[in-house]
Amino acid sequence: MKMNSPIYASWINKEEKYFDELTEVNINRLHYTLNLPGKPPTLREPVLPMSLLILGEPAVKADEIGEDGHPARGGFMPPVPLKRRMFAGGDYEFFQPINVGDKVYINWKIKDIKRKTGNSGELVFVDILRQFKVNQQVCAIENRHIVYTDSKPKTGQSDGIETPGEWKEVINTNAIQLFRYSALTFNGHRIHYDRTYATEIEGYPGLVVHGPLLATMLSLFAERQTGRKLSKFSFRGKRPVFDLNSFTLTGSLLGKDSAEFRVLDHHSQLSMSAEAEFK
Repeated sequence: MKMNSPIYASWINKEEKYFDELTEVNINRLHYTLNLPGKPPTLREPVLPMSLLILGEPAVKADEIGEDGHPARGGFMPPVPLKRRMFAGGDYEFFQPINVGDKVYINWKIKDIKRKTGNSGELVFVDILRQFKVNQQVCAIENRHIVYTDSKPKTGQSDGIETPGEWKEVINTNAIQLFRYSALTFNGHRIHYDRTYATEIEGYPGLVVHGPLLATMLSLFAERQTGRKLSKFSFRGKRPVFDLNSFTLTGSLLGKDSAEFRVLDHHSQLSMSAEAEFK
C-alpha cells in the first residue's frame, strides 16, 4: 500500500541549484572508465547522453556525510531512518547534445515522496526532477527515483530465469572501475568501493555495481546495436549486480523507433530493465 507521507511533506518541492562544467579532463576519465574504444570527444564535441550523470552532484563537508557515504539525510533529502538507499530507476529525455566545455546549470527538485508497506516492510520512495540547461536552453531532463528500505538485499537465486534477446554482450567489471565511477559521479555510497561496509553492514556478498553505471552501459549498448541516437531512455533496477561475476547486456527491437534492454546477472536473473526511443 502506497501513501503520501505527512512526515516528509515539507521536503516536497524543495530545490537545489548547481553550476557545473563538462570538462575535457572528466570526459576523458569517463571514456576510459567505461573502457570505450577510440579517443574521447574533445572541446565543443558532443558527449554520450548519460554523461549528465557526472554533473551537478551535491558536495558537502566531510562532517556532513552520513554513515553510508551520502550527504547526511535531513538536508536536501528527507531524514528517512531506513538503512539502505538505492538508485531504483531513472527516466531521461534528451533534447539537444551537451558538448565538452559546456557550462551546465542543474536544478534539483523533489517532486514526490511516498511510503509503502508490504511483505518486505516499509519503503520510502523519493522522486527527483533534474533539469540540465546550457545557455538557458534545457538540454536534458532526468526523473530520478530513490528508494529507502530496511529489507534484506536480493542476493539469492530465484526461479525466474530470463532468455536473452536478439542482441547480447557479456560484461566484466572490477573494484577499480567501480571506484573510478564513484569518483567521477562524486558518489560516496560505500557499497560501491568499501567491501567491508558492503558485506558486513549492508549485507551484500560483494561490491555493488552502480545502477547508473549499468544504465550507462545499456544506453551505449542501445546506440551500438541500432546505430541510432537516443531521444529517451528509462531504466528500473530489479536486483543488484556485484563485482564477483560477469553479467549480460541484452535487448531487442520493440518497433521502428524503440527497443527494450535488460541486464541479466550470472544466473540469468533480471537485474535491470530499460526502454529506449531513438531519433
